Amino acid sequence: MNTTTEGQLVPQPGWWSRNWKWAVPSGCLGLLLSCGCLGALLFSATAWQSLRGTGVLVDAVTQAKQSLEVREALGEPIESSAIPQQYNMYTGNDGSSARFAVGVKGPKASGTLYGEGHKKDDEEAWTFTTLKVEVPDHPVINLLGPEIEPAPDTVPFDPKSLPDVEPLPENEEPAPRKPERGKTEQEQEDIQL
Repeated sequence: MNTTTEGQLVPQPGWWSRNWKWAVPSGCLGLLLSCGCLGALLFSATAWQSLRGTGVLVDAVTQAKQSLEVREALGEPIESSAIPQQYNMYTGNDGSSARFAVGVKGPKASGTLYGEGHKKDDEEAWTFTTLKVEVPDHPVINLLGPEIEPAPDTVPFDPKSLPDVEPLPENEEPAPRKPERGKTEQEQEDIQL
């Protein structure tokens, strides 16, 4: 005997009917993120190709590899990282300028190559204003030659601080100074020097 009553069976809604309210926005968001990631990947690949084509990194790393001090500090062979740590480049009507930091390493140590340079459109080589390698526990290696550092107590000279003086006419000599009271001419000359 069957004790259940037979009546109309109500069909159950399907998965799509129950979940479309969150599935549609999730699918659209996933599609947008995929397109965004693909766009970022293409942009970075294009930027990297243009960066490699500039030659500034190639010139800088070549100079670092040729330096005896860098070879002694890092060891040989010296390798540079594929992607710079920092890179800014400006291209204008008359040329380009770049500022960068790229990792360099050898068997003994690792360091960072910092550079700043410019190039005119009609020139092939970059002219560097800063090119140095910093290695931990080692003095900074300047690849452009020694820098002359002023003494710590030196005040920089400002030519604008000089008073305006009219030049003497040709063939005229300055008038002799009168000695101050109580001082000889020799003492006054010593004070002026």
